[in-house]
Amino acid sequence: MPVDMNETIAQASLDNLHNIIVPDAIGFFPPAPGWYIVLLLLVTLLFQFGVQYYQAYQKARYRRDALAQLKALEEKNKENILALLALAKKVAISAYGRSRVAKLHEERWWDFVEEHSRAKVGADLRVKIETFLYDDHSEFSDELFESIWAFVSRWIKTHRAGADV
Repeated sequence: MPVDMNETIAQASLDNLHNIIVPDAIGFFPPAPGWYIVLLLLVTLLFQFGVQYYQAYQKARYRRDALAQLKALEEKNKENILALLALAKKVAISAYGRSRVAKLHEERWWDFVEEHSRAKVGADLRVKIETFLYDDHSEFSDELFESIWAFVSRWIKTHRAGADV
């Protein structure tokens, strides 16, 4: 049987070809089982971080309350100096526990404050506070109030809370 070369070339021409049928694109869903595991791990981690954040937020509630009380004690008077010093002690009791803090007084208290925060109480301020507390003839001064207010504010904001509380 003779083969006609022109007919063979005509059949093989590109004009006679049909379009290529492309398969549908692979969809994102449902993902492979491995992606479900990754998603579950991410959700678990997010949940864990949320729980830790909430616990830290709750643990620092005393600090927020103390800052609110501090704002209420901005008026300069003798009673507010006593209230500021009491607030500093309350914050310490909340952060470190009553058994550890309640027994601290005078130099041991000031050393504790300086050891556990960036609040520094110089020797002159210590003397002024002791004089104010224990000398019936001591005079109120705006300078003393401002120094104590600044100290208590710094103590509340910068103390490191005890890990066991």
